[in-house]
Amino acid sequence: MYNLPVLTNIQNELLERLKKLLSGITSTSIEYKNMAKKHWDSIAKPLDSLGEFEKIFQKISAISENEIPNIDKKCITVMCADNGIVEEGISQSGKEVTLAVTKSMALGTSSISVLCKSTGSDLMIIDMGIDSFGTDIYSMGVINHKLMHGTNNFSKEKAMPFDITLRALLTGIEIVENLKESHVSIIGTGEMGIGNTTTSSALSAALLDLSVGDVTGRGAGLNNIKLKKKIDIIDKSINKYGFRDKLFLDSIKSKDLNIRIVSILDLLSSLGGLDIAALTGVFLGSAIYKSPVVIDGVISEVAALLAYFINPLCQEYMIASHLSREPVAGIIFDVLGLNPVIEASLALGEGSGCAMLFSLLDLIANIYTKNASFSDIKIEEYKRFV
Repeated sequence: MYNLPVLTNIQNELLERLKKLLSGITSTSIEYKNMAKKHWDSIAKPLDSLGEFEKIFQKISAISENEIPNIDKKCITVMCADNGIVEEGISQSGKEVTLAVTKSMALGTSSISVLCKSTGSDLMIIDMGIDSFGTDIYSMGVINHKLMHGTNNFSKEKAMPFDITLRALLTGIEIVENLKESHVSIIGTGEMGIGNTTTSSALSAALLDLSVGDVTGRGAGLNNIKLKKKIDIIDKSINKYGFRDKLFLDSIKSKDLNIRIVSILDLLSSLGGLDIAALTGVFLGSAIYKSPVVIDGVISEVAALLAYFINPLCQEYMIASHLSREPVAGIIFDVLGLNPVIEASLALGEGSGCAMLFSLLDLIANIYTKNASFSDIKIEEYKRFV
């Protein structure tokens, strides 16, 4: 049986702070979206011939309220955190890999580091909850926002306290505010945390009321026995916390903002990871501070979905990079009404899909700003008949 949590005074204070920030979310500009569409139509090429890329630039124009938006300064934020559910043997790797990969990012040798260098993107590596007491990573450039030494094992107890979840969201929002003040023009979302395909599967199954088997994949690589164990643990945990109950399913869609946020954050507190919580804050912050934000793989997709459930207008600020091979990826993008432009069965994580999309956007930006127009070559523009 599901019951909405009763909040402490501190939790209520944090919630009110979040709600005040959320009140700043507004829809993007239809006027500038139409201006960008008209600009595309003036370029000497067949109408809509660059497909989804034309829509992406229309969206960026609508967000920035600029017909010729600048996307020169890019930054990928990678949220790093451990997940207590790893204790259940649902991952091929141990939690020590989270710290090792984070160090590799800081040293510039990880996949996302190489991709960021190749695309001229900044890389922001954030420790939200790596299960380590070492501090050497901070002198290497990793930003310390640690809230826990990894989450709890959600099959035994809630993953994290409600106030920690709120603080993680507020951290994500604050990061976007700081990036905006630093004139970052487009943000990518990445993560690193062994076990986080389990947390993302659990959250998406509960949030969308779907069968766990339909949304759960092999992550970094599981055999059939371990995959079945992963599915069983998620299924039992969802039922344990009452997330199949009608009251919960009604609450996450409630028109009452307080009920909706509390129930969604209760879900995130119970089953989620600190990386997903912080990324949810990044998606909310991008809508608050009017910045385009790129979704990477399934973990950041789930964070985008959580933000969308909190405030559907967040979708207007989101751009999909690629279609992950995880089963729930396409389902989430259908709910969000977004079309990923890269379909290459990627499962790398770390924000790698964002970096790849950034390179493509740079190419398309050159066409948008430098390609000859119909008037330049003195021929009649194509006309729209449908």
